[in-house]
Amino acid sequence: MRQFSLTVLTCLIGAGCQPNAPTPTITDSQVIGPVTHVRDGDTIEVADVPIRLNGVTCDELGTPMGKQATATMRTLVAGQRVSCSLSGQKSYDRKIGRCQLATGQDLGEELISQGVCGRCERYDKQGTYVRAQTNAGPFRGKIPKYCN
Repeated sequence: MRQFSLTVLTCLIGAGCQPNAPTPTITDSQVIGPVTHVRDGDTIEVADVPIRLNGVTCDELGTPMGKQATATMRTLVAGQRVSCSLSGQKSYDRKIGRCQLATGQDLGEELISQGVCGRCERYDKQGTYVRAQTNAGPFRGKIPKYCN
């Protein structure tokens, strides 16, 4: 009975009423599952695992550009399952990784391309987001010192 009550409660709060939804995959190197929360433009929770996008910086949530980045992220991931490759590093309570939609669309690249976030050079050593940033033009937000 306790398990049934927990399942019903989980369903009622909107965290999993899809009976045929695939089970999330959570390992040290990967998280695949539904986006359960958008914290801000560059941090999401996938299957309740907090993930900070690697190589991307967005303005803080309380700023106009931060609000825009968060809204853009919410639109991108609404009702979506994502696949995140983790770097093995953490920042506060968040795992660091790069995430993409089932279509293969990289979330960081999309945010940079839309001009709502910028490339964090220090954490994009592979140059994954160079082209997106070049095409979008200079980021209009604030690039933190830790990105240089």
